[in-house]
Amino acid sequence: MMRAIYENSKKSPTRHRGRYGVSPATSACLLLLLTLTSNALTHSAASAEGGAEDGAEDGAAIPTVPELTSYSSVALLDPRFELFWSVNSSDATIHVAARAQTAGWLAIGISEIGSMVGSDALVAWVAETEGRVYATDRFIFDKSGPALDAQQDWHVLGGSQATNQSTGDTWTTVHAWRKLDTGDCNDRPIVPGKLHNLIWAIGSTDDVSYHGSTRGGSSLLLAPAPGPSILSPPPPSSSSSAAAIAAEADAAGRRPRSQGVLAGPQQQQQQESMLKFTVSGYRVPTNHTTYQCKVVDVPLKVKTHAVEWGAVLNSTHISAVHHAFLYGCKPEEYASLPPVGLGFDCMYKTPCSTFVAVWAWGGRPFTFPDNVGYPIGPSYFTKFVLEMHYTNPEAIDDIIDSSGIYLKLAPAPTLMDASIMKVGLVDHRALIRIPPGMPSWTQAGSCPSECTASVFKNESVKLIGSILHQHNIGRQMYTEVIRGGSEVATINRIDYYDFASQQTVPVLPEFELLPGDELRTTCVWDSTARETETKGGLAAEDEMCVDYLVYYPARHGQDMHSCYEVCASDNNGTLTMDPTSPNLSTFHVCGSGSNSLIPSNQRCTIDFGANKPLSVVNGCPTQTQASLAGIPPEAISAPLDSPPPSPPAAALSPPAPASPSPPTALPSPPANSPATTISPPATALSVPAAAAAAASPPDATGKAAPATVSNVLTTAVMALLYSFLALLF
Repeated sequence: MMRAIYENSKKSPTRHRGRYGVSPATSACLLLLLTLTSNALTHSAASAEGGAEDGAEDGAAIPTVPELTSYSSVALLDPRFELFWSVNSSDATIHVAARAQTAGWLAIGISEIGSMVGSDALVAWVAETEGRVYATDRFIFDKSGPALDAQQDWHVLGGSQATNQSTGDTWTTVHAWRKLDTGDCNDRPIVPGKLHNLIWAIGSTDDVSYHGSTRGGSSLLLAPAPGPSILSPPPPSSSSSAAAIAAEADAAGRRPRSQGVLAGPQQQQQQESMLKFTVSGYRVPTNHTTYQCKVVDVPLKVKTHAVEWGAVLNSTHISAVHHAFLYGCKPEEYASLPPVGLGFDCMYKTPCSTFVAVWAWGGRPFTFPDNVGYPIGPSYFTKFVLEMHYTNPEAIDDIIDSSGIYLKLAPAPTLMDASIMKVGLVDHRALIRIPPGMPSWTQAGSCPSECTASVFKNESVKLIGSILHQHNIGRQMYTEVIRGGSEVATINRIDYYDFASQQTVPVLPEFELLPGDELRTTCVWDSTARETETKGGLAAEDEMCVDYLVYYPARHGQDMHSCYEVCASDNNGTLTMDPTSPNLSTFHVCGSGSNSLIPSNQRCTIDFGANKPLSVVNGCPTQTQASLAGIPPEAISAPLDSPPPSPPAAALSPPAPASPSPPTALPSPPANSPATTISPPATALSVPAAAAAAASPPDATGKAAPATVSNVLTTAVMALLYSFLALLF
């Protein structure tokens, strides 16, 4: 307006007075009066409303809904789901904003192993007809869905729901907060410095029901570890770094895990290459269980380290792929190898014995710490066997598979050499006998102290990874370290076992295993749905109880690839591992091959397990759950924010990265689904909220300023004054 008046004065230099003879000086005074009046009215009305709000609850201030740009971190979990969060260390709270492309409910949860069961979840939705946003605290005990907690620990601040007029997409945003550790056994603590498995899901309506395929997961560092980070903070303008990039960069100086966000500095500098070991167009038989192997020759000229492994999934029916193992072959095993590239049946007869990489269904990639890698090449392994386990209970005859394992390689000869050992009830065929109808049949298997003392001698090793493996009726599993007759540590524990989510879990902090320590692995099965006895075996309907432990430094030539106890009878030097045989003795298996057997001279008594009460670390199975009708609405809801007239929802999402890609869920495809290819690995991109704002409009919440009394009054007065000035000029 002022510029328009100024331009008019320049165009008419001889015209010194307005329509009613008002001089320029008088006009300037009127403009000054307009500005002062506007400011005074705005301040007065805002103060009056603020006073009313402050007195709404006996003088208590009502929390304000933060702008999305005010959060310290944001993760693009999926093009349809964004998570913003900030941690307040002074009061040990976390504030989050979940934003999803839906007009229905959304959920974000902390999972035990990346699966739905055993997750602590925030489930929220916007009730537009009520003008309120709801946020509920829930725990998922089983596949029947999320149960309401009797103690509601998520506190909703507000939210919004807006539709992009150009695309028709509706986005829902919910703001809430909770304590890092609520003290509720149905809430998973948010631990500073720990990488948490997150799950998300969205529904099409406000009724919380099955989400279908609109769900996924990732792993993020939600709360930084105390003390200075070993990684330099990203510059404010960076869009490829994040507060969450420090995931697992703990005091040991680790590279962030691949399940985390981005690669660490060392990984970027090493210029890693990748090796893929896959079958090629293999037609899976109609047998219920198939083990297919293939010999691969990798003529490396120098020692190289694998610093990460993961699955290459490329199949017309991905759900048929049960597991993929990669074995390294020793020179003495070459004679038993089929020709390179030729596929062969290897059920119970894999020709090589040294584990190089282990993947089971649902597993994400495993990345070694910065100072560790798996050695391959001359003097180590140049020949490998890929073992693929397929399950085809429906006898589908058109399954074509080209899946396998990949290794990321780094030419870093200064890395420590790693190895893998298998512990638990390894002799599963002889030892596992699970009666039908048992809700918690429990059995344990040990890697005895005699083995660790014999193999590791006077030097300790560091445990850095663990993958607990059961089959379909697995309920719970954990591995403990027994030292001097007492439990001193739990290496890995899963209270809500899910066959569809078998992760290689980093052992944090690294655990020092001493010579003479015992490793005891306990499994709990739920056979209530079975009508006959379940035995140990390789098929998916059989059961296993095995923990694959990753450790360093390797003892080349003396590595303990398997460690367990067997009951056998010695018939003139030939061992018969049959529990029904007479004169059974305990033998300790401390490696691979018959020369690893150590007789204990103890008569063997087999413990086939028992049905025992189930105890869990998280979750309160006996606690009465609340119903939605029994919770006061004000305890789980807040007024809905006013949406803008035309929200630019499409512009609110940070741009999806070209590499790495967002995490992709792996639902079991329909029986006749087309071929699906999933490239390794899927990760979440996390960037600072301030950086994400560069791709977002200033009003990144999708909200417009409320139409308050101050807004209306100021606008009216301004309009009158401008109209008066227009008449003057």
